[in-house]
Amino acid sequence: MPQMKFSDWTRQKWVKVGLLVLLLALFSVWVLETPSGLIGKAQAIGYAVCHQIASHTIEIGGKLLPLCARCTGMYLGTLLGLLVLRSRERLSGKPPTAKIVVLAAFMLVFTVDGVNSMLASFFAVSPLYPPSNLLRLGTGLLMGIVLANILLPLWNQTLWKLSDPRPVLQSWKQLALLVLCAIMVGVLVWLDIPLLYYPIAILSTGTVIVILGMVYTLLWSIILNKENTLEKLKNGITFYLLGVICALLQIGLMDLIRMRLTGSWSGFQI
Repeated sequence: MPQMKFSDWTRQKWVKVGLLVLLLALFSVWVLETPSGLIGKAQAIGYAVCHQIASHTIEIGGKLLPLCARCTGMYLGTLLGLLVLRSRERLSGKPPTAKIVVLAAFMLVFTVDGVNSMLASFFAVSPLYPPSNLLRLGTGLLMGIVLANILLPLWNQTLWKLSDPRPVLQSWKQLALLVLCAIMVGVLVWLDIPLLYYPIAILSTGTVIVILGMVYTLLWSIILNKENTLEKLKNGITFYLLGVICALLQIGLMDLIRMRLTGSWSGFQI
């Protein structure tokens, strides 16, 4: 009887059940060890990926969001991009050169504003221009559009047996729609509408898990030598579970390390 390869185990039902049990166990431990309440959990996710400096974070209804302004914009922008650019055709091509230049400009603006803010906040160096949370939010949203244009093609190129080589971002109309939607999201965040605090907090931090889960899913498909094998979404359940488990492990580990170093669930103090 031929020996079952490790990569073939991914097809077994008991593997999926075991991974689901492991995920629930890890999630239960994380829930018990992190601050209570829905926003407490959102803060704990933000705690793993963001400095959460109060002065760099937007308040809505008198409460700080769980991510700084730049991270709030970046994760909301990524979620927005994934939703707008998703397609049943499983598009996997890179954008035309002119659109790549625009996306590179978005990334450059994000980087320059980040460095400018860092110089003023951490090194007591005169910045090129006065940093502001509005700029952090706006450049974060633009960077989120860039990340969506990287993640979605990689997802379709790596997982699916058959994908469409056409670009995910095909037209200037799509790009204009993305920017317009990003502006609308930015305005809603900036208007300080108390009713929107929970949706913004949950969507922004939830996207952290989405992004990490997608990246780890892709890595596991490569590790198990199963790239370009999926024909239907349900065929990749094992990869998705492994991806989310690794995402949760990373968040939990970063929470633990930061908690041990600082002794507090509060953001960094500057």
